[in-house]
Amino acid sequence: MKITKKDIYAKYGIEYKDGKVLSPVGWIPELLKEGNEKTGKQVYTFSLLPGTGNYMTECNGHTIAAKGTCVCNCSGCYAMTGRYNCGNVIKSMIVNTWLVNNYIWFVKACIMAQLECIGRGEIRIHAAVDFNTQNPGEYSNMWLDIARKNNSFRFWTYTKIKQYETLFDGLKNANIVKSVIPGIGVNFGHCEYIINAYYTLRDLGKKVYICRCGIDKNQHCERCGICATYDYVLFVEHSTEYKAEKDPYYQKLVEIVNNQ
Repeated sequence: MKITKKDIYAKYGIEYKDGKVLSPVGWIPELLKEGNEKTGKQVYTFSLLPGTGNYMTECNGHTIAAKGTCVCNCSGCYAMTGRYNCGNVIKSMIVNTWLVNNYIWFVKACIMAQLECIGRGEIRIHAAVDFNTQNPGEYSNMWLDIARKNNSFRFWTYTKIKQYETLFDGLKNANIVKSVIPGIGVNFGHCEYIINAYYTLRDLGKKVYICRCGIDKNQHCERCGICATYDYVLFVEHSTEYKAEKDPYYQKLVEIVNNQ
């Protein structure tokens, strides 16, 4: 007899129907979301609320509230702008955050079941925010256990918080990229900044890579795998105010990227 998604979810104690799961606040979409045009559709993501503000939403007649989970609260945070300001995206992050804070066993069970249904692939933990939540140890250990038990998936994420940089050490299928590099700063910026950071790290004997997405709009995370491998990955800033291709250092950056 063929095993269905409903059967798999039931094994984890979760009721499933037509792409939705029965949560403590009623039926909601599966927790891992398909990627976008940047990551590629085959990369699944999970996100919590960015910043430190207070949020509220209605979910199946329930009013739920949650606080932003990222203590970094960086100026110009991309997770506070653009597509993340869309109502459905914010609502999804509020629900995820509330569930993590109150029913983390449910979150873990749903993710484990969904991964078993998918079979293999790429998981970006946090399309937005960092690891720090109201229950940071329990939450980070949840992802550590999920990664350990799902070797057919590659997991990766980014952190600015030093205590999480070594969370996946020893796992061949999971990696955490350092978003803040000692002596340099954040791992993203304008072309000249990225070039200088690249050579500084290379001179220190570090394995460092500049993400191709900054120069190749057809490059997707699902075709790459660098963030699932390297601790040091640098990103060219992408914003409405800054266009890398107009930067006088852009051609030099392209040359470096093409010869990595």
